[in-house]
Amino acid sequence: MCRMMGYVGSPVLLEELLYLPDSSLLRQTVGARMLEMLNLAGMGLAAWDRGLPDPDAPLLYHTPELPLFDRNLRSLSRKIRASALLAHVRGVPLTDQVRVHEANQHPFHYPGARLALAHNGDLAGFRDLRFDLLPHILPSVARCIEGTTDSEWIYALLLSRLGDPAARHSPARIVRAISESFDILRRVREQAGIRQSSSANLVLCDGENLIATRFCFDFGVFPHDDPADGPPHQGAIRYLSQWYTTGSRYGLHPCTLGGGHEWKMIGGSRRADSVLVASEPLTRDVSTWVEVPEYSALSVRRDGEHRRVDLIAI
Repeated sequence: MCRMMGYVGSPVLLEELLYLPDSSLLRQTVGARMLEMLNLAGMGLAAWDRGLPDPDAPLLYHTPELPLFDRNLRSLSRKIRASALLAHVRGVPLTDQVRVHEANQHPFHYPGARLALAHNGDLAGFRDLRFDLLPHILPSVARCIEGTTDSEWIYALLLSRLGDPAARHSPARIVRAISESFDILRRVREQAGIRQSSSANLVLCDGENLIATRFCFDFGVFPHDDPADGPPHQGAIRYLSQWYTTGSRYGLHPCTLGGGHEWKMIGGSRRADSVLVASEPLTRDVSTWVEVPEYSALSVRRDGEHRRVDLIAI
């Protein structure tokens, strides 16, 4: 299973999300608190800021290397501020059947598209069903597929449900496209005889809006008759986590008790202009974090000067 995060709000240095918090995304590469595996298969990010050239298109960075040793990423993170960020560290089974290369790094973003997507989970039996998805994917989108992951095919399917990937779509329309994509995946899985727990936690961002799902097909169903199958992966026996926090000032703030400083989001949710979502809380103070309910989508959209957060069943 992977670790991922999304952010929309007041501009922050990438370092303040990726490196500095108590349980920052890159610390989760080897020390995730809510995951019993390492995330050693590379990382990627998509960052937006209105001050960048072509502000509707994200700045993209992908590497199949371990991000903890990436001096270029650390240097960039100290200089780049983003008003929206989607970042992902990839965790895969320890087997030579997995392909670790740049084309398989999240977030996925096709040229000209508005949305970028990151995925935590996997689709069981994906090699047996992926080409059954082609009739549901626009030819112009299918031609962009470069990697071998189920995550990229989910992205291609979702873009195709939007009709025009280059248009800016409302969060409600994006959630509807996600729901339609999940319905297609459910039908294709049934036709292929696949009934096995398959997590589909997603985070999507277009630089302005953010959508995060907490979803699983056939949760709790996994092969257990053959000892050669080994123990079930964590996503089969425990519903993968997804958390969010809202406020107006994310950063390093004085501790309420005991002195010192700690990373947290403050300002409350009523007049929030910033929202942070992650596979697990990034900060030691988890009192302001809320878990996304199972089978739900978190929808974040601008409402005047503030951000509105809605939870929608999917």
